[in-house]
Amino acid sequence: MKKEEILSKAQREGVLGVDEGTKYMKNHGRIIGQIMFCSVFIVIALLAIMTNNEIDYGVRAMFLAYIVGETYVEWKFKKSKIYLFLSITAGFATILALNEVACNMFGVTL
Repeated sequence: MKKEEILSKAQREGVLGVDEGTKYMKNHGRIIGQIMFCSVFIVIALLAIMTNNEIDYGVRAMFLAYIVGETYVEWKFKKSKIYLFLSITAGFATILALNEVACNMFGVTL
């Protein structure tokens, strides 16, 4: 590549928001979001335990879907069998939770 092409490409990437500072900001925001998501789920779970209520199946399904995504990506990059097992198990639990959500929404009792 010529110097002008490299400079042009770097300027386009900066305009499109893929420079190193933006990547760092997005990764940092993603990590904060993951911590907050897990923290809120833990609070909901603790409140459910303290009040002898069940955790809403929709909330459970969303959390499990998040776990599936995280463990699948870990497996894809690391090829660790434990992550594959966790991903499959969480995926199965997500499907069960979504089934329960659908049954509740349509008034179906099991």
